[in-house]
Amino acid sequence: MAVTTQPLILDHAVVGALDRLDDAAAIYRKLGFSLTPRGYHTLGSINHLAVFGENYLELLGFPEENDRKRSDLWSYPMGLNGLAFRATDAAGLQRDLGNAGKSVTEWQDFSRPVDVGGTEKSASFRTFQIGKEAISNGRFFFCQHNTPELVWQPDNQDHPNGVLNIVDVFIVSRAPQTIAELLAGFPDAVAPQVRKDGIAIQAGIVTLHIIPEDNAASRFGSAVPPSFEGNERKIVLGLRVRSLKITADTLVQGGFSPRAFEGGLLVDADAANGVALWFRE
Repeated sequence: MAVTTQPLILDHAVVGALDRLDDAAAIYRKLGFSLTPRGYHTLGSINHLAVFGENYLELLGFPEENDRKRSDLWSYPMGLNGLAFRATDAAGLQRDLGNAGKSVTEWQDFSRPVDVGGTEKSASFRTFQIGKEAISNGRFFFCQHNTPELVWQPDNQDHPNGVLNIVDVFIVSRAPQTIAELLAGFPDAVAPQVRKDGIAIQAGIVTLHIIPEDNAASRFGSAVPPSFEGNERKIVLGLRVRSLKITADTLVQGGFSPRAFEGGLLVDADAANGVALWFRE
């Protein structure tokens, strides 16, 4: 039964860099991503984006001098620690989900300046979290873009590695049904598919794969963090590319040694700031 009229769509994935954003940005440029100039949020965090056709990857960090203004985010591990789902009306969605008995935080507004052809404009957002107590090692949240045209700028969407979109997210979970219940109740959503290797949930063009630890270890091997606390850990991003040959050449040129993986190429987490990257056509 739908509890809201707004669909479930993955908007962006957050890769946490803590106070080492410069290092993370250097890694991702060598991986072949075109990154936006550094952004400064009114909340105190800083970022770079790799913007794709339908979604984007955010490298999120903090300047050393800000005295950990966003102390909540400092508790999350390096690597893939946030999944942001799109909201057309964050306040209305927060109300709908709360009325349905889901755990949600209050929404908050923030912004960051963006340079557009030499003119400074303000990209603004409204966000709230869902399942704050149930989600470990990061957060699930909803993001309303008030100015999407300032994020999806064509000049930022062409990447040397040929990445077009995020299409998969893999989450190791000790309580998979908890995540499935949090993300249930969206209209026209395909029911979560229970498979022998876990649960699959569709979020727009992105499939969320909720998998047990033994399956993660056997499938991804060294791509998986050796241990983690809490109920879950987000471990792998699947990226659709224009050409695997272009991707492979770019990765090798950047100093990486990707391994063949299920028809694509995999860069392990320890080489990509704590998240494994699976490139495939």
